[in-house]
Parts: sequence; structure tokens; C-alpha cells
Amino acid sequence: MNYRVLIVVFVIIVLGVQTSHLSDAEYVHSNITVKPEARMGHAMVFDPHNDVAVIFGGASMEGEHHLLGGTWIYSYTENSWTELVLTPSPPSDDNTVMVYCNETNEIIFYGGDADPSTWSFDCENQAWSRVITSASPGFRDSHAMAYDPQENVVILFGGLDGEGGAGTSDLWKFDCSSREWTELFPETRPLARYGHVMVYDESINRIVLTCGNAYPQGYQDDTWICTTSTNNWTELTPIGTPDALKWASMTYDSVNQKCILFGGVIGADAVNYTWIYDATLNTWSRRYPIDAPADRFNTGLAFDSNNDVAILFGGCSDGLNAFDDTWAYSYESNVWTNMEGDSDTTTTGLALDPMLPALALSIGVAVIIVTLILRRRTRDH
Repeated sequence: MNYRVLIVVFVIIVLGVQTSHLSDAEYVHSNITVKPEARMGHAMVFDPHNDVAVIFGGASMEGEHHLLGGTWIYSYTENSWTELVLTPSPPSDDNTVMVYCNETNEIIFYGGDADPSTWSFDCENQAWSRVITSASPGFRDSHAMAYDPQENVVILFGGLDGEGGAGTSDLWKFDCSSREWTELFPETRPLARYGHVMVYDESINRIVLTCGNAYPQGYQDDTWICTTSTNNWTELTPIGTPDALKWASMTYDSVNQKCILFGGVIGADAVNYTWIYDATLNTWSRRYPIDAPADRFNTGLAFDSNNDVAILFGGCSDGLNAFDDTWAYSYESNVWTNMEGDSDTTTTGLALDPMLPALALSIGVAVIIVTLILRRRTRDH
């Protein structure tokens, strides 16, 4: 084996290692031609029954600020948005929340300023219906909700209640069987806040809460878990913490069992950071994908469990400009993909393990050294 062959082998090893993640990147062959209006503060959730992400409402920043209604669904496999023209439907509003309830195969929606109300989206028939309850959390904005499949209930915590600029700390439970709201009174609970996020984490069978604005304490980076069956809240001391944020977005990756946190506001500035929470290890870690959506807050984020990607839509950068772009994030490859590529085949940058080039170099050097030793032994004999 001569030196030229060695050089070729070495180059092949390096290139092979550095492009080993190409198959993880998503390729977009055409623009999305039909999509929702640019918006912020919309509710978004994944409907596994129909294999689509669902968004409702939000606020448009075009011209004069105005509230939006309308139901849209996004198919990742088809890379397409479709508007569902439905009557009845929830009133136009922003900073509302909805969650998918798998036992009843429905999406529960709650929130509103002028007309706070509970709505159910029947995933089988793709139809909205209002749920009439004897009690409810009342006026609610920038709150958080999560569905506990073990108890078949939706938990709502905090948010703005229309009584000034401070958030609340009240806790409510919506029973998907009895169709009623009940206020809960745990012994301990997180600080009153708004603009926080919650998800149900299947790896620990607990609801995870983080971030938000707690007045007058300010933006928070704490991590809490809620045990629904015992009505118990526990503050954790994880290794690492996310930034102190408000109006970030979080979804639960049920395939890899990780919480994915994106964007939000730090101080007065929007960011585009991607954070991962591993509940089994109780660790937060920031990831550094090569490409990512622009700085934003109040975006929609929902995990597509059928395709193992988190889908992001819209958001706002500065309170004046909203987005109408669609992105997909893969935890496994740490790649954000802009699903609205131009007519040419495009891909976002590859998120490589920084150890791979070093590994390739080591392998290449080892191959050269072994070859030289073998050549010397051959000459000696």
C-alpha cells in the first residue's frame, strides 16, 4: 500500500464520519403555498389520531393588532397546511392553551379575555363543541396546561386573570370524564406567574413546569413537578437550569423522553435557544444546532410522535413583527429544518458531534502507523 492510497483512505474516513448524519437532515423540495396568517400567541398541539399538528387563534401584527380565530392543521409527511372551516368554534383570542387527551381522543382548549371558555375538539370528526361547566378558572391569559393520562385530567396553573399585571398561582383540574373544573389547593406550589410552560413527562409520570414571569420577583428558571394523584408540587434542584424566560414554548418528545424548550424572552430580548430537560437524570442542557428559527417568543410548538419531530409555527420577535414559517426539530440529530425551502432541494446545516473529526483523525493516523510498521517488517524479512 503506497502513501497515495493511504491518503485516499484517510480522506474517505474523514468525509464518511463528517457526513454520517446526512440521512438525519430533512430535505424540502418546494415552498408551502397555503399556510396560516403570521401570528403569535396561538395554541398548538399534535393530534396523533389524524397525524397532524393543530393550531387555533393567536394575534396578527399586520397593520393594527387584532385577534385571530380559525383552525389549521399541518401534515409533516405531506409538508402542507389545511384550514378547517368549522362552526361552531372558540372565539378569536390569543395566549390560550390546548392539550390532547388520548383517552377521550379530543383536544381540550381553555382561555380567553372577553369570553373565557372550555372547548373540545373531537379528533375523530374534526369538530368543535363548547363544554358547559358549573365552575371554571375564569378570565385567563398566558397560563399553562398539561394532560395527565394516568388520571385522565387536564391541569391548569397560573396565568393572568385580568386583575392587574401579576400572574396567579391558582391550580385547576378539568376531569375529562365528568366534564367539570375543580380548583385544587396544594400545600406548596410554584410562585404566581404567567408566560410559563408545562408538559406531562411520561418518563417520571409527572407534570413538569418551568420559566415564566413572577411579579415582582421577575423571570424564573425554576423547575417543578406535580403529582396529580396526590395534588403535590415539588421544586427540583436540577443539574443546570434554562435561562430565566417568559413566553417560551415547550413540548414533550415521547419517543426520546425529553422535554424540548425553545425561544422566549430574556429581559427585553427574544432568543432562539434550544434547551433539553431529561427528567430521569434531572438535568437541563442547552443544545447548539447549526441552524434554528429566528429569535422569537409566543410561538407554537408540538411534538409529532408519529414522525419523531417537534413542529414549530409562527411567533413574534419584538411585539411588532410576527412569523408565518414552519420548522421541524429532531432531537436525535439536533437539527432544525426550515420546512419552507425554495424550489431547489435545500437542507439546514448538519449538527455534528464535535468529537467526530477528532475520531476520524485518530483512525486515519492509526491506519498510517500500522501500515508503516507492516512495511518495515516486510523489508526486514
